Amino acid sequence: MSSPTRRSLLIAGAAGAVSATWLITGCSSDSEAPEAIAIEPSAPPEADPNVADELTLIGAYLGAIAAFPELRGTLTTIADQHRAHARELGASQEALANIDPIAPSAAKVRPAVTELIERERAAAGQRADSTAANDDPESVRMLTYIAASETSHIPELQDLRRALKAGS
Repeated sequence: MSSPTRRSLLIAGAAGAVSATWLITGCSSDSEAPEAIAIEPSAPPEADPNVADELTLIGAYLGAIAAFPELRGTLTTIADQHRAHARELGASQEALANIDPIAPSAAKVRPAVTELIERERAAAGQRADSTAANDDPESVRMLTYIAASETSHIPELQDLRRALKAGS
């Protein structure tokens, strides 16, 4: 069972107020109907740039896996960690299911891994900036954890790049 939404609570409250007014004022069927109450729809929440960035990172990993299937094991593990980050930040299942792969700009494997390293550095910096700008202790803990995780991907990718043949 889902919990009531803000809108359903407002509508229920407005309906209750109209009913109470109807009873208190003794309105009968030949009296004028009460004036309708206009309820402003609530504004959709602002998109979190951290969620968008996590989804972009996943797309970059999917693109690299498609271009270089031999890296599937390591890159899939890291992409799965980014999926977990995105869920923690509030990404919907629909958003996670509809990520388009982003092809690497490099045609060779080592430069493509370097591109992923740069994306991870930028993501870790963005999470750190978001942490510094946040006042909610729970959000600060979550963003700090995610920034640390993304920072840990950098040496893992550097090790992968070193293991690749220099001619790739």
